[in-house]
Amino acid sequence: MKVDEIALQEFLHTAYPRLVAAVALMCGSRPAAEDAVQEALLRAWQRSESGQEIDSLNAWVTTVALNQARSGLRRVIAERRARSRMRTPVVGEHQIGDRIDVERALATLSRRQREAVVLRYYLQLDTREVAATLRVNEGTVKSTLFRARAALAGSLGVEEAEEANDRGTR
Repeated sequence: MKVDEIALQEFLHTAYPRLVAAVALMCGSRPAAEDAVQEALLRAWQRSESGQEIDSLNAWVTTVALNQARSGLRRVIAERRARSRMRTPVVGEHQIGDRIDVERALATLSRRQREAVVLRYYLQLDTREVAATLRVNEGTVKSTLFRARAALAGSLGVEEAEEANDRGTR
């Protein structure tokens, strides 16, 4: 698929807002999510301009944006560690805003669990698509989702209900 202006406009009107929201849930920052998705779109455009094909713009941008967000998180963590070694942290330096319970519960999950949950339940990808996006096998996605649901149920104080959709159907 050639990424042209029409394909980009279609993506911006349909998939962009939802993808930014999903990446923001995973990385905890809407500005960082916007940066990651915009960088992914730029790379898709550049790739297409150089004559390389992209099978699915949505899938490609999702994967690249997730990788960008992960890199950004690693960079932030490394910077925090370096700063903490250089000086004593000041009380109130890390501002914690009010978050709804689900966001707070998502933040307690591991990165892989959070990504799988957001891809599966927020972006409504089936387990096969989640596996392809995260580059793991489908069984890993299913077990990751099982553990994530159990952790979320405990954090939110609700009983977990198994979903038939986790068998890879929509």
